[in-house]
Amino acid sequence: MTPSAPGLSPAATPAATGRRDPGRPPRRPRRPRWQRSRGPLALAVSIAVTAGGLGACGAGRNALGTNTGPCFLALPVAKRAVAGRGKLAGVRLVDMAKLTSPGDRALHDLLALLPVPPPHDICLVAYTGHFTLGQVAQPAGLPPPGGVGKYAIAVITTPKSALLGTFVVRRLPLTFNRAHVGF
Repeated sequence: MTPSAPGLSPAATPAATGRRDPGRPPRRPRRPRWQRSRGPLALAVSIAVTAGGLGACGAGRNALGTNTGPCFLALPVAKRAVAGRGKLAGVRLVDMAKLTSPGDRALHDLLALLPVPPPHDICLVAYTGHFTLGQVAQPAGLPPPGGVGKYAIAVITTPKSALLGTFVVRRLPLTFNRAHVGF
């Protein structure tokens, strides 16, 4: 360090600029409170919170957040049933024993037209487009008025994914979309 020049104040010398005491080493800048060293307990808590949060993100998502998870295995069968025409409108898992409310009457009547009674659980896969009974595999039910329907609904068993029949309808007998998926 250079000694102070006579007649100059200690703050005016180059060695003393920015220091309170020229003989003392400079202080390290203070870290913000949140950056101060964490103890082993704080580190363990942050790891546990992170692991718990990541574990909760994957919990219960093996069925894509809905109860239709088993029906996604039926998508290739449904696509063959409509010969690759149209756009996927939705997938639903239907428990036949629970079709008892008056709102389920249209679906129940439609499924009664199948040549084989449906088993306990079935998957309904709907496609939107323009369909005739001649364009779908195993057509079931009556043709829609005018012969062309806006929707084709493939009825597929679960878990073996066997096609029971395909309906061509003007309107869907139940909703296939969800307002909230759970994300």
